[in-house]
Amino acid sequence: MRVRKAMGRLPCLLALAWLAPRTAVASDEYVAETKPAAAYGKPVAVLLWGAAQLVPSPLLAAGDGVVQGGLRWQVTPLLYSFGIAARPWRSFIVSPIARLSGSVELFVAPEWTCCAGGSHDGFLARGGVRAYFPLIEHGESLAWSVGVSHWRHREGGISFDLGLYSLFGALGLTTTVSPGLRGRAFSLALNVRYF
Repeated sequence: MRVRKAMGRLPCLLALAWLAPRTAVASDEYVAETKPAAAYGKPVAVLLWGAAQLVPSPLLAAGDGVVQGGLRWQVTPLLYSFGIAARPWRSFIVSPIARLSGSVELFVAPEWTCCAGGSHDGFLARGGVRAYFPLIEHGESLAWSVGVSHWRHREGGISFDLGLYSLFGALGLTTTVSPGLRGRAFSLALNVRYF
């Protein structure tokens, strides 16, 4: 009786033994194929991020009776997100949910304006602190920001900004007031972010 039960199970055991090595080989091949892709993931992400940061956001600057167009870039060297639990500290590459769900960032924002002539146009550098707060759907649909920065263009001074962001942070509108900055005391930027 026991011999018959063992003989009845033998085909099942042989089938499992035959399939087991094939499964292991297939999974080893899968791991071998995916390891190089994982190794290239971080450098590719950094290159794509770097290329995206070169795309500027358009702005309009006004002051002293002059209105001029320009471009603004932004880099975030350090961000702390109080809206997410996983990896709250970010540097340079910041996901939209980390920024818009609630965060505080250090930023550098070079900008360039043209066409006013004299000392009003040219490059300007800003560095400061900005806080983001979600309004709708953890900030993915709508978020706002408030910030303070120091600008440098021949002289220096303080700027204050207020922003509104939508479409997962890809589009935003930021107003910046810079008392004492000739020709650019007020600016309005259409923020285009590719993160």
